Amino acid sequence: MCPGGGSEAPPELYSRGFLTWEQLSALPPPAVVSYIFLLLCACGLVGNALVLWFFGFCIKRSPFSVYFLHLAAADAGYLASKALLALLGAGGLRGPPADYVRAVCRLAGLCALVTSVSLLPALAAERCACVTLPAWFWRRRPARLSAVVCALLWGCALLLTGLHNYFCAVLGPGAAACGHVDAFLGILLFLVLCPLMVLPCLVLVLHVECRARRRQRSAKLNHVVLATVSVFLVCSIYLGIDWFLFWVFQIPAPFPEYVTDLCLCVNGSAKPVVYFLAGRDKGQRLWEPLRVVFQRALRDGAELGEAGGGGGGGPTANTVALEMQCAPGNAS
Repeated sequence: MCPGGGSEAPPELYSRGFLTWEQLSALPPPAVVSYIFLLLCACGLVGNALVLWFFGFCIKRSPFSVYFLHLAAADAGYLASKALLALLGAGGLRGPPADYVRAVCRLAGLCALVTSVSLLPALAAERCACVTLPAWFWRRRPARLSAVVCALLWGCALLLTGLHNYFCAVLGPGAAACGHVDAFLGILLFLVLCPLMVLPCLVLVLHVECRARRRQRSAKLNHVVLATVSVFLVCSIYLGIDWFLFWVFQIPAPFPEYVTDLCLCVNGSAKPVVYFLAGRDKGQRLWEPLRVVFQRALRDGAELGEAGGGGGGGPTANTVALEMQCAPGNAS
């Protein structure tokens, strides 16, 4: 209340940031939104768990499967944090224990989000190097480059999350340092990482177009990388608009928090669907083992043939034989 006993003073508006410490909109999310979050996160967690199982234990490790494996781990962490937040919201739980769980979930969600976004430029750049420099990629590339890059990106995400937690949670969301960290995260995600993932994708698009003109079959892996990056760009547009309007024009976020979070949950849940759709073979039977489908999504026979000097028609037979070997219980 105001000192004179009048109406309540309007709350000071902060940037919603990436941990949503302060709400810019007074409109609370509808009750049904929590159940939508739970359903979407449950489906996404099942899909990413399948990707972790098949890419980690059932499919031969490749430079690109390592990235997809870490992407699935990061997306699963983000979806799990949002599922717990939705569960607390649906149950109406309050008190210090629930607040502590919320703080941990937001912290883990930010770390997983930063890791997932930073993995996409690394994946796109490595795929671009494979397409443009196949001889170097398959013969001189360090064997554990993908694992080292993923470990470094996880470490950087943990460092940024720790700094954001200190300046925004310990010092408070109204501190000037919290605003600086939020601005840095926005610049990193939208002005640095997004262009870094778009430029290699443009090279892949040109490569796919050139192959189409030469009537050569493009590797499915190209389409998987392009679709994965495209899904993120589409799903993150609302968060990008919120951040851009606030930090450039000082305009409060036009979209409620649950809209941007829902789009990011769609991004985390859509990647297994992308792998499944890319790996399906329309000429095969309706039901195929998931191991064969995921293996086909990573098909890179065209580039392997070019690096080894093979022709354009050989990879199809080889990949079919590989898929037959991957099928469980197949002795023929």
